[in-house]
Formats: sequence, structure tokens, C-alpha cells
Amino acid sequence: MRSPDWLRLFPDSDYRWSMSLLPGDGRDFFSHSRDGEAILGQRRRQLAEQAADYAVLPAVAGDLVGEVLERLEVWQGRRFRDAMEAGTSLEPDWVLLRADEEGVFRVEAGVVCFPSHWSLPEKVGMSLEAVHGPVPGLNDTLARQIGIFLAKLAPGSEWERENWGLSANPELDHHPRHRWPQLTGGEAPDQVWIRLERQLLVRLSGGGILFGIRVSNHRLDEVAGISECLPARIARALRTMPEAAAGYKGILAARSAIAARLGAGG
Repeated sequence: MRSPDWLRLFPDSDYRWSMSLLPGDGRDFFSHSRDGEAILGQRRRQLAEQAADYAVLPAVAGDLVGEVLERLEVWQGRRFRDAMEAGTSLEPDWVLLRADEEGVFRVEAGVVCFPSHWSLPEKVGMSLEAVHGPVPGLNDTLARQIGIFLAKLAPGSEWERENWGLSANPELDHHPRHRWPQLTGGEAPDQVWIRLERQLLVRLSGGGILFGIRVSNHRLDEVAGISECLPARIARALRTMPEAAAGYKGILAARSAIAARLGAGG
């Protein structure tokens, strides 16, 4: 499984919302990671105990689910009995989108065990623009671009992008029913985590879209030590992030202190 390209994630520029697409690889995206057994164990527990919070698989989505299972069989070299088996056997989350009569893509189904402060059941039936509505500035910047990209996405094509945030813990499950504490700025360097979402977009032959989400956590001090230019780039992204976006990401109170500490070399 490929490693994050941190220099691409933190370019030498001010923060901005961006699609930043690159060619995708579904086989690699759904491959087993070194932490795979722990991740799968957590997925099995969550789906056994709280499936209603993490999985939505209506009968109307059967054709999309069936096609995804066929594609997963190709990528994984094994057959999955149903969507719940795939949900407990594969590390990434996935969401299925379908265009309505007006060509607007809406959330229809999925298994999402590791959401970043959102709930899949609450998003079902919503358009992507509505899903992104709570994110300050995202629709203004990217809604039209996203719509055009999805409308032109060729069947079978695979694309990826990445999204990052900061967290006070390395927990994978940030469902809103959990009240995880936010960063304050007083954390030690080894207590701040980059929460990275690797996202996969695949157009299905039936017209739907598979949206995969693979979450991983990385200690900020360790990432900053990968390259001598990364501390300044990360600090710049934090300082130039619009206030509303920083508030949405839960880092408004902490970003100045974290950026200053990065600028001071930790």
C-alpha cells in the first residue's frame, strides 16, 4: 500500500480547498495494511454492536452493491457473500452515490465505520452539495468543479484525492456520537495527530459512483521530521486556513500554538 505524499499534501502555498486529483488504484486502496488486523477487529465490533450507526444498505441499492462486490472480488481476488461481509473484511469505508433524474448525485448506501464527525444514516438521500453544506467555503469553491468531474467520469475509471485534519487522538471512529476532546494548543508534540483521509472515486458501469474512504492517523511531530521543509509548510497551512474552516475542523483554538511550535522546530 502506497505511503502518503506529504510534500504534495502540504504544498509551499497558502491553504485552499482543492480537489487535487490523481490517478487511482482500487487494488492498492483496498489492500491490507500493517495495522490491518486491529482495524478489522474494530470494524467487526462496531458493525456487530452498532450497525445502524455505520451501515445503510437499502434494497433499492442492490444493483450498485452487487457491482461493487464484483469489483472488490477483482481487486481482492476473493468473493464476498454480501456488503456486510465486505464491511468487516476490508479496511476502508465506502459510500455509493447515484444520480437522480436531474443528474444530481445523492448518497444511497454504504458502510462507514470511521467517519470524521459525520453520520452516514443522516446523509442518505442528500445531494453532494447538501452533504458538503456544513463545510465553510467548500461549495463556493468546488461544487461546480465536483459536479462537472462526476458527470464526465468514465465508467471504470479510478481517481483519488486526500484530505487532512488535526486531532487530539489517534482514534479511527470519529462518529458524532463520540465526544472526543478537541485540540487546545497545549498538547505536547507527540499528542497531535494528522488525520488523513485517502479517498477513491470509481464510476460504476451502472451509472453509480463508488466513493471509498481510508482513514489513517500520523503523529504530527513524526510527519514534520520527514523533510526539513515540512514544518514550515504545515505551519503555513494552519496560519492561512480561513477562520471558519479552522473552526469546522476543530482546530481554531489550537492552530496558532501548533504553528508556532512547528516554526520553532517542535
